[in-house]
Amino acid sequence: MIISIDAEKAFNKIQHPFMLKTLNKPGIDGTYLTIIRAICDKTTTNIILNGQKLEAFPLKGTRQGCPPSPLLFNIVLEVLARAIRQEKEIKSIHTRKEEVKLSLFADNSIVCLKNPISQPQNSLS
Repeated sequence: MIISIDAEKAFNKIQHPFMLKTLNKPGIDGTYLTIIRAICDKTTTNIILNGQKLEAFPLKGTRQGCPPSPLLFNIVLEVLARAIRQEKEIKSIHTRKEEVKLSLFADNSIVCLKNPISQPQNSLS
């Protein structure tokens, strides 16, 4: 079975607490995590409507247009990808040249399962 996942609408849905917790998995901590928190925590924005600046409101997700956002989004996806690749109970598909369990490109992922019916229900939790 091949499962195609398009994360197009997921980019700005990643909540900061989840992202910061996930960044600890690959070993991002200390000064780097402090800098990322400073950039991401308690961010607000304003909208100018008909020349009038409206009241500020909080942003809750990775922001499009924010320079570190794509990198942070990719790190979160890579943590998920590592979990899938390392899960021994998820069986990959073997081709003549390689073993394929997961393929990533930008915000698209393809998961290849050999026996989808026998795959564990909660293997990544």
